[in-house]
Amino acid sequence: MSTEAQPQPRQRSSAERIARAVLRVENTEPRALMPMKGSLVLSAIRCVITYVLIPALAPLISGINVLATPLSLLLSAVAGVMAVVSLRRVWMADWSGKWGYTAFAVVVLVLIVVVMAFDVGRLLA
Repeated sequence: MSTEAQPQPRQRSSAERIARAVLRVENTEPRALMPMKGSLVLSAIRCVITYVLIPALAPLISGINVLATPLSLLLSAVAGVMAVVSLRRVWMADWSGKWGYTAFAVVVLVLIVVVMAFDVGRLLA
């Protein structure tokens, strides 16, 4: 017989239980945050392409305007997915700063949706 005490399940607030259910991480074991590094690198690459390369190269290459909006939509969709994936990782890690990161991720997701709405409007015009 083992004399070690079994760890007690952590008591969570209603808001935390709801957030964990929405992110589908309610019954996961805590994990390390290191895999987030890849998401951050990909997000940085997306930002450089969307906000630096496309605007800088558009006047130099004729026809890039035809590709700029669809590429921006694709990159925004990838960024949105990556934001949700990194948010899930934060919650799976049960990081103490998860609420602050959640607020940041929600702002980022709202901005991505706004950018995508403008891009779709540009495509339909």
